[in-house]
Amino acid sequence: MSDSAVDRTPSYALNGTWLIIGALTIFVPLIEGGTTQLPVLIIRLVLLAVLGVWLVHGIRDSALSIPQTSLWWPVAAFSGLAWLSLFWSTNTNVSLQWCLSILLYVVFFGIVLQAADSEKRVRGLFWLILAMGVFEGGTGILQYCWSGEARAKGTFFNPNFFATYEAVTAVLALSVLLTGMEWSRKEKLLLALIAIISGTAVLLAQSRGATAAFLLAVTFVGVARFGKVALIVLVIVVVSGIIVPNPLKDRIKAVSIYDPYAYSRVEIWKGAMDRVIDHPMGLGLGAYKYASFQYRFPIEGAVIRYGKRAETAHNEYLQLAAELGVAGLVLFLIGIGVWVSEAKRAMKGTLARQNRGIMVGLCAGVLAILTHAAVDSVFHEPALVLLLILMGGLVLAQRNHVGHPGSREWRLRLPYHPTRVVLAGVVVAALAILVIRPAAAWFMVEYGNKAVTGHDNLGAIQWYRYASLVDPASTPVRDGLARFYVQQFRLSGDPEWLRLAAEEIEVGMSFNALDGRMPYRLGTIYALMAEQRIAAPHREVLLAQAEQALEKAITVDPFSPFGYFELGILLRGQGDHVRTRQLLEQAIRYEPNFVPARVVLADLAKEAGQAEVADAHVRAIRAIRSRYQGWTLTPTEQQFLGMAPPNS
Repeated sequence: MSDSAVDRTPSYALNGTWLIIGALTIFVPLIEGGTTQLPVLIIRLVLLAVLGVWLVHGIRDSALSIPQTSLWWPVAAFSGLAWLSLFWSTNTNVSLQWCLSILLYVVFFGIVLQAADSEKRVRGLFWLILAMGVFEGGTGILQYCWSGEARAKGTFFNPNFFATYEAVTAVLALSVLLTGMEWSRKEKLLLALIAIISGTAVLLAQSRGATAAFLLAVTFVGVARFGKVALIVLVIVVVSGIIVPNPLKDRIKAVSIYDPYAYSRVEIWKGAMDRVIDHPMGLGLGAYKYASFQYRFPIEGAVIRYGKRAETAHNEYLQLAAELGVAGLVLFLIGIGVWVSEAKRAMKGTLARQNRGIMVGLCAGVLAILTHAAVDSVFHEPALVLLLILMGGLVLAQRNHVGHPGSREWRLRLPYHPTRVVLAGVVVAALAILVIRPAAAWFMVEYGNKAVTGHDNLGAIQWYRYASLVDPASTPVRDGLARFYVQQFRLSGDPEWLRLAAEEIEVGMSFNALDGRMPYRLGTIYALMAEQRIAAPHREVLLAQAEQALEKAITVDPFSPFGYFELGILLRGQGDHVRTRQLLEQAIRYEPNFVPARVVLADLAKEAGQAEVADAHVRAIRAIRSRYQGWTLTPTEQQFLGMAPPNS
């Protein structure tokens, strides 16, 4: 590699990358924050196309241009570890998709560094962020004030993520207002209006984590402008928020009464730490949710004591350590440290007053997102990740370009050869297939669901099977197909449907060994197959397979009473009352309100002549049902209280 202080990038390429950044910044938040299948697919394909153009253009010119920044080294190390972790991931299919996301985020980072080649472009992107923020904020305020929404959320599906987006917008506008005195009066009025709208939206979103991050970011801006006196203002604001009635205060009170789960973050974080201790090299990217079956936590007073599974750590740093290991977290923190060092150097450089205000605001926006990530799943929201990369990249771009005669870049020499162009095309095409595959399977499943609704069973089977061929390692696809087959069995009584369902579950389990639902479902399917009119030897084999699957379910999901219950019923039918009793007693130790287990235990006690034990279980059943009388219960809670039959 050789340094170059001369910008060799054609102007049309810079204009193109600038337009791509602008288009993504506008598009990503508009459809549920860019979290649905179609927006994610579009984002990925756009960034993948940019990667392809960069490779082909560089090979044609015999040199790949890379904007200079010291952050590339931790980025490369982190990305390399992510891809390396595929070798020990507990769910390679899911981890591969996250590795692709990281790769494409790196591509976006490179685009930002290349496109922000002048103060004018940096200001243009600054105003674009503010424009999207004020649009989202205005939408959220209208939702809360006129549409009857309990919490403002804009176009985001999660009000917490919306609040973070608005916190960034408000702090950007506020920073320029306080620091950039050279702006015109009209610009200052516009910035003040943006800050008011976005700040109000943060309050109406009622996000505790985002509000705390917002206050910290505002304090950062205040200290940068006024010094330590800003800390006094922060204390006054916090005290006022506690004393003066406001939507956020009202939500905190309501949550503490009606949603005890919201106050279980400490238990969730403990579970995340347990994962890190048990898997120091990491479970694999995206595998956290599937390991959640073994790390359930109790909520006292709820109908289902272990009914909650934390599918995210609600702390992205803990989740990163659990999925990518301690080494992954260390590399990520090193990357943050390198960025902070570069940001400090940029702030110490010669900056116009206006640009200094933008720089302070960008740093404060990064601080807000990184802070909120400590208490919520912020990095799972593409709109916020791209916003974080955009702001962080703009800071580094100013460090590279402002005050220098031209852009700085590394050029990796790569002599032109047609084979290299073909190889680059093959690589990009392979990545495109990997990107398209999960989205295509999802759309096929949706078509299958529509066919089921229209009573077109043949069409449904075809679409589901197409989905399993397109994305064979997708356990949700396998599980959905198995559910459909079981449904067809119940309608037709043909046991062939059960055999097909069992095959799908077995394939799903081979790709994902941590999902506790899969072996449980397989056990119930085998039990159903054993109930059909078949030869005795075949029945014995099926019962043994059902027992093995249910024991696996208990191992993978030890806190769920359903595995214990189904296995207990199976063993009772074989005359093993001792093990049946042991299993059911274990079930109610974890879940005291699981009435079906108590009913069977009462029956077993009667059969054994233990009238007092049977009466004790009956009294417990009455007390449990009386305690929750009048509650609005979910179907699963109704199952627990014996008010609905268990699902197969």
